[in-house]
Amino acid sequence: MRKPVRLACARAIGGVRRRSGSWLAEAAARFAQNRRGGVSTIVGLAIVPTVLGVGAAIDLGRVAAARSALAMALDAAALAAARETDQSIANLRNVAQRFLRANFAEESHGVLGPVEVSASDLVLTVRARAEVPTTVMRIAGIATVEVTAETEVTLSGVNLEVALVLDVTGSMAQGTKLADLKAAAKDLLDILLPDRASPFYSKVSLVPYSMGVNVGPVLAPLVRGPVSPGTCTTPGCQFYSFTNANGQGRTHQISTCVSERIGPHAYTDAPPTTAPVGRNYPATANPCLPSQLVPLSSGRTALKAAVDGLVASGSTAGHVGVAWGWYTLSPNFGLWTGGSIPAAYGRDDTRKFLVLMTDGEYNSSYCNGVISRSSTSGSGSRSDQINCDAPNGHSFDQARQLCTAIKARGIEIFTVGFQIVNDQRARDLMAQCASSPRHAYSAETGGELRAAFRQIASRMSKLRISR
Repeated sequence: MRKPVRLACARAIGGVRRRSGSWLAEAAARFAQNRRGGVSTIVGLAIVPTVLGVGAAIDLGRVAAARSALAMALDAAALAAARETDQSIANLRNVAQRFLRANFAEESHGVLGPVEVSASDLVLTVRARAEVPTTVMRIAGIATVEVTAETEVTLSGVNLEVALVLDVTGSMAQGTKLADLKAAAKDLLDILLPDRASPFYSKVSLVPYSMGVNVGPVLAPLVRGPVSPGTCTTPGCQFYSFTNANGQGRTHQISTCVSERIGPHAYTDAPPTTAPVGRNYPATANPCLPSQLVPLSSGRTALKAAVDGLVASGSTAGHVGVAWGWYTLSPNFGLWTGGSIPAAYGRDDTRKFLVLMTDGEYNSSYCNGVISRSSTSGSGSRSDQINCDAPNGHSFDQARQLCTAIKARGIEIFTVGFQIVNDQRARDLMAQCASSPRHAYSAETGGELRAAFRQIASRMSKLRISR
């Protein structure tokens, strides 16, 4: 009589593995062999499946709750693993296991088993299991029920275009600030430009800025117009003679750096054929920065080399950096070629971001291509400033208006203030330029700066649960 009872139980439970012996089944078998109580035997055997059915309903309800909790915890664990820079299977497994244990209440739902992880291209698959203890079903020899869950995480199906606008002014030469910035920027590049191939692209432009933006000898004539040889008293020649803020005559030579453009297109991304950008006649004490702009590229090695080559020097025309970050993302600017051509605005398959990093002291604005007399402390000597005010106003004000125009185009802006100067205007700029409070970061140490850049890169990657 034992065998039929056990087979009936196995069918009722759906073939779930038993974890201990069944004293009830054995007792029922002995009771059935006792021929002195025929009616009692029938009644006793009828009670067994009834009791087990009720117990199964109770325990299987707990199993369903555990399975749901496991699936939710596994989603969080898979997302955490997919955000990791170290994509080795060992690291992914460790991260997933840690997050799973943090989000799955073992004391309520059961004991977790080891996590299984596999990866191919941009798809990460994570599997987990747990042993759920039973209560009533235990009397039928079923001490635990195993539940399993599986989830996949992929990078979202969108292209990414990112402008990395970095402050490399003289104040960044203090201590380890520039080294910290380089490490943070390269972390971001490693996350956004992975080794694995994908049907969707990620591209990053690099826009270092200080007293202006150096667009290089090829692009400079295209965006500010050609220059005539010799010396002129109006901008447009190789050498520009002007009256400085002290009323004295000065002569500066044009550079491959550029300044802000003025007029009706000051805060648009119109092409330079429609509205040239400002020329740049720097002082010898505040020369054109050596680090040049790099347009959109998926070449991680070349971009990291450009980051390594950054040099800190000069005053801060941060608004010019903001403008050129926008231009590298703009399909309207019309300057770029080949793989550096940005996608059109508003495409469902492409997202555009601008990351603006600064230590905050925007102090240099221009008039006729020379730093204006209305520029503030830190912008250089008055003897090197021209005797006119900046038509567009202060650098902070110009940057804010540019940020407003950029966001109106659907570009998200992240701001990162690093050991930011004690100036309320600088703090306000970081808050006002950011697309939301969650897009604004502040860092006081190199470690905090790297953490901010890594978090921004992960957010831009738009990880999602695909199944």
